[in-house]
Amino acid sequence: MTKIIPREMTEEEIAEREAWAAEEPARQRKAVEDTRRAQYQLISDPLYFGWQRGDNTEAEWLAAVDKIKTDNPYPEVAN
Repeated sequence: MTKIIPREMTEEEIAEREAWAAEEPARQRKAVEDTRRAQYQLISDPLYFGWQRGDNTEAEWLAAVDKIKTDNPYPEVAN
């Protein structure tokens, strides 16, 4: 059986962990941006082009955009 021996982290390891933590808000925002982009392409873009052709209304397209934004909010920024 493997025995785990705890040890103190080095200054370099601590700095790496702090840098990683500091970048978390940017990673979360990018994840939301990527999700929104995919949903716009899948859901709202076809409604937009349908509205342009007269197949559906502007309100349907705008409602889809609002729902995507509501369902995928950007993370709150810590002060």
